[in-house]
Amino acid sequence: MRRLLLAVLAAAALAGPARAEDAARPIRWLVGLPAGSGPDMLTRLLAERLAAQLGRPIVVENRPGAAGNIAAAALARAPADGSTLGTLLAATVAINRHLYRDLGFDPARDFTPISHFASFPGVLLVHPSVPVETLAEFAAWARAQPQAPLCATGGAGVVPHLALAWLMREIGARCEFVHYRGSPEAQRDLIAGRVGVLMDGLPTSLPGLAAGRSRGVAVTSLRPSALAPDLPTIAASLPGFEALSWIAVGAAAGLPEPLAAQIEAAVAQAMQDPALLERFRALGVEPAASGRAALAARIAAEDARWGTVVRDVGITLD
Repeated sequence: MRRLLLAVLAAAALAGPARAEDAARPIRWLVGLPAGSGPDMLTRLLAERLAAQLGRPIVVENRPGAAGNIAAAALARAPADGSTLGTLLAATVAINRHLYRDLGFDPARDFTPISHFASFPGVLLVHPSVPVETLAEFAAWARAQPQAPLCATGGAGVVPHLALAWLMREIGARCEFVHYRGSPEAQRDLIAGRVGVLMDGLPTSLPGLAAGRSRGVAVTSLRPSALAPDLPTIAASLPGFEALSWIAVGAAAGLPEPLAAQIEAAVAQAMQDPALLERFRALGVEPAASGRAALAARIAAEDARWGTVVRDVGITLD
């Protein structure tokens, strides 16, 4: 706490002389997903707090498309002066380089990771007509199918897609993937029985689970989620299995240390606001500020993990 207080005080001292000059110039915050998506809503909630902390307006700009690569490439080309921030997702900084030949940016070289601020697990779902309730039953059922079952995801290359491909390889079963343009479409087809299996984010899965229109088998976190405490983890059967979707804030590479420290401290302070934390949890995510060092370590670890999964499973998208 003392370290955080010192960082906030230092940030305030740094911000003071520049505030008069920069106050009229909004900070642009790039999001690689459509307005109204989960990461977009979370970004806007945090941006509102950061604008107050930094004393500058923040304008969220959505640049969806190409699995988040369009917005990420724009962030990589932006000035490293604190005028442009971006929402970093696991897919854009730890997965996409293993799936696409030409991203238009280098995730390891072109960004300044600043702070993680939210994460959530995936959940393995089945249609109620699929006669399984446990992961062991699911594995036996999937292996026994004469044809590979239809397995839905909210998009090719997203964390749930890779998690399901990884899981099917581990249990020795096949899967015919059906990739949708977002979770809502995938959830609708699971509920309608057009597909029997779906791996999706837990927050978007909760309404169907609560209504009994889908059945949860297991979650992809190492520990049970507070959002669905009755669901076991895949890791309980397959030790080390973890696949979290997470959201962070970053900037272009070369962001000066004082600016990076200022924004990091502002995120940390904002993430202590009980009202903000309550809003995050209401959206089904676990809020937490990690700071630059922890975020950089997380990106490196997940880049290695997902690179191994992509190679072992043989996923190619480009």
